[in-house]
Amino acid sequence: MRQIFKTILKLIIPVFYLLVAHRSIAQSEPLTIRSAIDIALANNRSLRSDSLNIQITDNKNKELAGLYRPQVNYKTGAEYNPAIGTQMLPGSIAGQPEKELVPVTFGTRYNFKSGVEVTQTLYRKDLLLQIKSADLQTNIAKTKYNMSREELVYQVANLFYSLQANAELIRTTRFDYLKMNDVLTIAKAQYENGTLKRIDYESLEINVANTKSNLNQLQTQYNDQLAYFNYLVGLPAAAETIIDGTISRILSFNGNQSIMQREDIRLSAHMIEAKEVELKSIHAEKLPSINSYFRYNYQSQFNQTSKAFNSDYLYKTSTIGLSVSVPIFDGNRRKSRINTAETELEQLKLQSQYKQEEAGMEWISASGSFNNDQEEYRITKQNLALAEKVFSSRKALYTEGVTTLAELLDAERELSQARNLHVQALINVQNGWLDLHKANGTLLTEFINSI
Repeated sequence: MRQIFKTILKLIIPVFYLLVAHRSIAQSEPLTIRSAIDIALANNRSLRSDSLNIQITDNKNKELAGLYRPQVNYKTGAEYNPAIGTQMLPGSIAGQPEKELVPVTFGTRYNFKSGVEVTQTLYRKDLLLQIKSADLQTNIAKTKYNMSREELVYQVANLFYSLQANAELIRTTRFDYLKMNDVLTIAKAQYENGTLKRIDYESLEINVANTKSNLNQLQTQYNDQLAYFNYLVGLPAAAETIIDGTISRILSFNGNQSIMQREDIRLSAHMIEAKEVELKSIHAEKLPSINSYFRYNYQSQFNQTSKAFNSDYLYKTSTIGLSVSVPIFDGNRRKSRINTAETELEQLKLQSQYKQEEAGMEWISASGSFNNDQEEYRITKQNLALAEKVFSSRKALYTEGVTTLAELLDAERELSQARNLHVQALINVQNGWLDLHKANGTLLTEFINSI
């Protein structure tokens, strides 16, 4: 009953999230990063495919455990002997003492046998070790699934921040375009009045056209990213998804450094443990295995088909026994398998050490980059405020005819560059924060809980 409930729940949850996503899109409500991640975790087809590996592992564990349970088989068979076998017996036994050996026919023309055989493994060390490691195999499958979830969360968050950055660049570029259009209107009047040179006016026209072209390119790039974002989240590629444009600055990282909680580090430890169990299991194959069996059969032997169902020719047999198998020599196959497993174990240990060193390096790199990104954000914020002030002053002076068009264009370029650098610095802080959680193995915990 519990398994049926779990199955129904697995089917309902994706539908629920899809309805929520459709509702938010249909109502043109901005999609937050948390909502996007929740929908992706429920809808992403690749992730849902990976989740089935846990069920596959569980079924394999049950299959393995079934080998230590009673095995019941029904067997039946019929034989026809065109030539019945002959055995040479001493003449004294066959009633012909004058002859040394007399040929005597043994067997019947037809044989029929039907019965049930029950076997039970009583002791098999290698199989017991494998059964006891079932939880380990389940943990490996779950760890791999969590790694897939982490990768999906990272991709969705990274792309979400990129969409926010491009949306902000589109907004600021459109704002700059509109401002330069106003300046172009003023310049046109000055050109027509003869107070502005033609080359200056045309330079301004080129500048405005370039800004418009850049705006179109940014919009195209944004649309392409949005289509891939919908695919990643599990929504139709043509869905009119509206991304929440509020870019929130992350001030600090509150997680505790502990690379051992990373899923890839855990997976390395699980793989080493699984290889050690495999090695023990191979060693255990040289130990005796004990099995019990019970056979119950009906057998009928007759020479004429008309007597097939004659009870006089039908008899039953039953056997209860115990068998012990002791491996003696297998052509050194076991020795070769042990050598291979030991080498693979050493390889896994080296890979685990390398993975821990790599994780430590990623943490140091991510924390250093995050601190630098925060400092860069502070600098670009101050520079943007100064650039806005300079441009406003230059525009006012140009309107009054005090400053030149070249000075105004320089101020506009500086302002545009300052805005772009500030937006990029803000996105770098968010991506750096995301990389910190990835390096620390807290994407599925602290990161999701903080957004």
